[in-house]
Amino acid sequence: MKNTLKIIAIFFASIFVLTSCSESKEKFVYPLWEGAEWADDYYIVGKLDEQTYAISEPTTEWYYNTSYLILGKEKALLFDTGYGTSAGKNIMSIVKKMTDLQVVTMFSHYHFDHIANVENQKSVWLIDLPYLRERTTDNQLKLTSKETMQFSSPTVTVSKWIKPNEVIDLGERKIQVLNITGHTTESTVLVDEKYKQLFTGDFFYDPLLDYVDLADDTDVNLLINSAKKLITNYDETYIFNGAHGFPKQSYATLKKYLDFLRLYKNKSLDCEINLTSMGFQSVYEKDGMRITTSTYGGSMSNQFLINVVVSLIVLILIVVSIVKKIKKRRKH
Repeated sequence: MKNTLKIIAIFFASIFVLTSCSESKEKFVYPLWEGAEWADDYYIVGKLDEQTYAISEPTTEWYYNTSYLILGKEKALLFDTGYGTSAGKNIMSIVKKMTDLQVVTMFSHYHFDHIANVENQKSVWLIDLPYLRERTTDNQLKLTSKETMQFSSPTVTVSKWIKPNEVIDLGERKIQVLNITGHTTESTVLVDEKYKQLFTGDFFYDPLLDYVDLADDTDVNLLINSAKKLITNYDETYIFNGAHGFPKQSYATLKKYLDFLRLYKNKSLDCEINLTSMGFQSVYEKDGMRITTSTYGGSMSNQFLINVVVSLIVLILIVVSIVKKIKKRRKH
């Protein structure tokens, strides 16, 4: 019985550790950025300019998703719907208070923390990539587990396809749609020349949060090429609004990010291994920038599956041990 209790204690201690946030970096408590206010008990909203709003979810631990509402004269564009589903929230409850315009939704990419309530979005515009078109039947696109990083994946009703580099008109406000790869194949960046800003999704965001090399999707070579492309085509007069943390990142920070990616690619960064919610992660950090990747399994998703399998094996061993003890007692 003592051995069984030890196994149970180890099992639950492991679960506790694996579901805890990394302690290697002091937990950062996010203040509201200038002009941002609480919209309810979950979302904060900040006005970036007279026609653009950032909608953030600061209570979602390390996610701190930030979505964007871009207003034209005829339509409003919602870029990402965030993580809210897991918290029982729907970003549209905030959006409807902010505009009476028809709202169309686009996504920076299809990871679960950016597509909350995607199946219920009435007008979804997707970037037009051949492999997505081929999988679409009667305007229905079934996302894959790899794309969403979930075991069960939603079906998207596609209202309109937008080709890479196409410019969409929201009514006296034109937004260019770019396919900027590296984080995922479908990663989308929006460019607003009127207000000199880019909406960069998970390609580039607030460095106070970790960048994550997922291995399944992330390609550091593509990230470097994409960063070089943006640095060449834009300049310090632009601001960069990422999908996590604070909006309004600078051109100088983007250049710093490119330098960091080059060091990471060349294996020039020191590494430390920490326990996180995904198990062990290898952490690379320099000059305030930090990237994490899986320590074993080859990718974050594989590592998570390994964690699940090991936990199930331990649980089965516990159950078998308990059953044996019960049978032994009954015999006596």
